[in-house]
Amino acid sequence: MRWPRSVVPLVLLFFIGWGVVLFALGVEEELVRGGRLLLLQTLSLLGGEEWLAPLVLQTVKEHASSFSLLSRPSHDKPYFEVEVVFGGRKERERFLAGMAAFIAPFRPFGLWEQRSGDDLYSLFWGDREWFRFFLREQPKYLVAIVIDDIGYNHSMAEKFLTLPVKLNVAIFPHLPQAPSLARLAKAQGKEVLIHLPMEAVDPRENSGEYFLLRHDASENAVRHMLEEALRRLPQARGFNNHKGSLATQNDRLMRWCALFLRERGLYFLDSLTTPRSSAYRVMRESGVPALQRDVFLDGGSSVGYVLARLYETCVLARRRGFAVAIGHPKEVTYEALRQFIHEFPRDCELVFLSEIIDERGW
Repeated sequence: MRWPRSVVPLVLLFFIGWGVVLFALGVEEELVRGGRLLLLQTLSLLGGEEWLAPLVLQTVKEHASSFSLLSRPSHDKPYFEVEVVFGGRKERERFLAGMAAFIAPFRPFGLWEQRSGDDLYSLFWGDREWFRFFLREQPKYLVAIVIDDIGYNHSMAEKFLTLPVKLNVAIFPHLPQAPSLARLAKAQGKEVLIHLPMEAVDPRENSGEYFLLRHDASENAVRHMLEEALRRLPQARGFNNHKGSLATQNDRLMRWCALFLRERGLYFLDSLTTPRSSAYRVMRESGVPALQRDVFLDGGSSVGYVLARLYETCVLARRRGFAVAIGHPKEVTYEALRQFIHEFPRDCELVFLSEIIDERGW
């Protein structure tokens, strides 16, 4: 005769309390074997496996991106088969910790055991396998968003810095507000780059730029300019070019920049303002971690345009593993980002440029 299910919690509490008493009295070794057998027999009588199975699945649901119940116990496979999918290593660790916490109350009786493998975890009911978990990681595709031209508009910069996501902000080193914005960016958990003005092919683009790395600068002039920029923005993890369609084609100039960056342990992001840029190639050849811009976000003037470019960045990241997009401190870019982070694809992750470099082993 099956006992009423309402009795199950009381029986469980009784035996758990009994186990605590046994441990306190120091007689666990003599009595636990008999207690374990009695508990298993009682729970089998009460349908305990059936009662606890939904709780196991609920625990899995709380600690994984998704899961699928592949099969229920049968004559050939007397256990549940469950596929568990994670967004990454940290989520996998949280799942295992959650299962361990769920199992813990039953351990005094040895009712549950956990056997680990690379991608297989088994849960036991006594000596019999009860659940078999197949663990699988869904790779996260890395997306780095860089906001260039920070330094002219303090209030607009602050709006980007308060977005609750990882952003990379490229700050002009020579502007009066630059040091305070770099400090604020660091405090808000953003990654800082030095947005270094470089000479463009069109002379009209160079007018008004007094802090400008020119294509014919000497090695001493290059070093002096980079040192001054880093002195003003010591929070920087790397550099990227502002304009520079002429400067970034100059291998010699880029090698002098690379030498300085390598000495300081900094990376370089080629904004790729010209398809003829050699900056990325020279940096990599010189041993400097380097990336290239993949997508310009705000070539159009609408929120919809920027959103489309953001999704394009995710598509590219899925193909290659990562992608880098550059935007600017504009209202449409801010609004698109604000909307985007609420509907961000689950298989993508917003990251710092330094995280892509670390993940790629550069």
